[in-house]
Amino acid sequence: MTTSPNQKIFYRVPENIPQKTPSGQIFKLAIIDLETTGLNPKSDEIIEIGILITSFTNEDGFIKIDDKINYLNEPKNPISDEITKITGITNEDVKGQKIDWDLLKDKLIDIDLIICHNAYFDRNFMELQTNDNFRKLIESKSFACSSYGVNWRLLGYKSSKLEYLNFKMGYFYDGHRAIIDCYATLNLFTSNKEAFKELKENARQKEYLICAIDSGYDKKDILKERGYKWSNGGGNLPKTWWIKIPEKEYETEMSFLRREIYYRHNIDLPTKIITAKERYSYRGENI
Repeated sequence: MTTSPNQKIFYRVPENIPQKTPSGQIFKLAIIDLETTGLNPKSDEIIEIGILITSFTNEDGFIKIDDKINYLNEPKNPISDEITKITGITNEDVKGQKIDWDLLKDKLIDIDLIICHNAYFDRNFMELQTNDNFRKLIESKSFACSSYGVNWRLLGYKSSKLEYLNFKMGYFYDGHRAIIDCYATLNLFTSNKEAFKELKENARQKEYLICAIDSGYDKKDILKERGYKWSNGGGNLPKTWWIKIPEKEYETEMSFLRREIYYRHNIDLPTKIITAKERYSYRGENI
């Protein structure tokens, strides 16, 4: 089929991938997406979970889809009209439905990496709104984020929104249902192998969380300009300016703090090393 310069063909996001014969070590990966009654993982509830379990090798990329799972869940409180408009999920859809968290725990026990698009959202819901067995498993797993874990702008994209990325890659899908969003997330990395490589590399990196305690009021503008955020002490961090940086930037950052903030060589600041097992979790900002 030929098209004119004024036309462009879009394809529906595929729900399968060509199987390949692996030429290297096989790893297991799960893509997880949630639909919820709101944005607060401490009070809102999960109403749907979608999971794609896939196999990949570093040499071949994704080699097959092993399993797909989708559960609806009836919340304690009714789904609002606003959430129904966003997700398409009604109170009638979830009536009598329940997620079997123990079954999902067994499905995910051998997973090497979990990917979510906006992992801050999905991971915290799974750690705060599930039973103890599933929560402990999720806390033990390494997470990567297909939104924040790839510098999409450097790859030529102006946004990291899931629908936009697929659109720019030439695909469309019916969004805001959990399993469909999982397929859309997988499609990002089957369509752009460099993005998948970057995602894995970033997942392996450590980060440092540094709290610039007792830095002095007169230093707030310097710290803010450098990217520090303010904690009022009401959460998991003390009342202080704080920052998260890649491990490779740690010595440079400490030199800056000694030189520009504290004016002394010996400083002992609350610091935490964050790996993929804490990243995107509220536990990663807890000192």
